[in-house]
Amino acid sequence: MPSSITWGLLLLAGLCCLAPRSLAQGLQGDAVQDTDASQHDHKHHQEPACHKITLNLADFAFSMYRQVAHESNTTNIFFSPVGITTAFAMLSLGAKGDTHGQIMEGLGFNLTERAEDEVHQAFQELLRTLNHPDNQLQLTTGNGLFISEGMKLLNKFLEDVKNLYHSEAFSINFGDTEAAKKQINDYVEKGTQGKIVNLVQDLDKDTVFALVNYIFFKGKVATPA
Repeated sequence: MPSSITWGLLLLAGLCCLAPRSLAQGLQGDAVQDTDASQHDHKHHQEPACHKITLNLADFAFSMYRQVAHESNTTNIFFSPVGITTAFAMLSLGAKGDTHGQIMEGLGFNLTERAEDEVHQAFQELLRTLNHPDNQLQLTTGNGLFISEGMKLLNKFLEDVKNLYHSEAFSINFGDTEAAKKQINDYVEKGTQGKIVNLVQDLDKDTVFALVNYIFFKGKVATPA
């Protein structure tokens, strides 16, 4: 019988793969086609961009789980493949050379087979899908980039981070560690509707960059009949 760890991993991997497919069904359900040929062409045209990365996300999820499980001495392992891949894919927007190549390779993307723009557009659609509330559940994800005062980010990077990854960048004084911790913790507390408080306990004054990723989930619990 699969362990609770296995079931938890499958659930998280399923989130990567199944949520985009629900969007596809919605898009295709609104369309009307006259012939089989036009139906096939329409479905191909309407296939959500996020379908193009579902296998990459699933492969990453299992690869990371194997690595973490090998190094861990605990019995429970919980992580979000979507959160991790989204954060690193977003950082790749500002990376160059070997660093850029290593990030994309680590996420399992071969840029000789798929254009990088397609990868970022797929993440954009995935995040839009996951963050779309309905009457059954609410799932909100967010990334906050905290950059040391005195460092200037390119406007193109800031625009892409906002438009493609629904994320924000903030200037912060890491030298004032207490004020910096409060700024980061307030951001996370607001994004999770007060469910995660005091996320950052320790912060080095020599820090120049901090990336915070959070996920807020609220769903209805089924009651026994």
